[in-house]
Amino acid sequence: ACEKKTDKAIQLEKQALSLLTEINVDNAHLAANIYANLGALYREVGQIEYAKQHMEKDITILEQYNLTYSNDSIAQICNYAILLTELGEAERGLTALRKLARMVKNYNLEFSSDYAAIQEAMANICLVQGNLSEATSHFKKAVQIYEVVWENEPELIETKYQEIQQRYPQVGIAMAKSILS
Repeated sequence: ACEKKTDKAIQLEKQALSLLTEINVDNAHLAANIYANLGALYREVGQIEYAKQHMEKDITILEQYNLTYSNDSIAQICNYAILLTELGEAERGLTALRKLARMVKNYNLEFSSDYAAIQEAMANICLVQGNLSEATSHFKKAVQIYEVVWENEPELIETKYQEIQQRYPQVGIAMAKSILS
């Protein structure tokens, strides 16, 4: 995490992974995190297929060891769904997020920052797909949750409003460029 050079960070993550001779219940969370980190690093350097492979291994471990409820796993699954969207598999990404949202709701965490992050990720994918009404619906749900969770931190809420407002024109510009090129 502290390494500034992505190639070096990848080597360090690979080295960490090699120290885990076998994945078991005691180290599964660690192994999943290492695979997720590798996936994110490969995505950063544009090696998308490696990113996908490592993120899928991460999620397989999370599911195998019943760790999909953890805060880390929520971020990891959201990142994986966004990667799938970048690969043209947006529906598959949304399916993973819907499954995750149901699970989070089952643990009565519907008004948590985790659930809001899931709603926001679904909104971003819908926005990229050009489904503005569904994107807006998910963004509204996310904002409602953030307003409750961050009620004593209005600056965070305002920052989130601004981030969301900026996404609409960004996607519009990207869509226009793809149509014109």
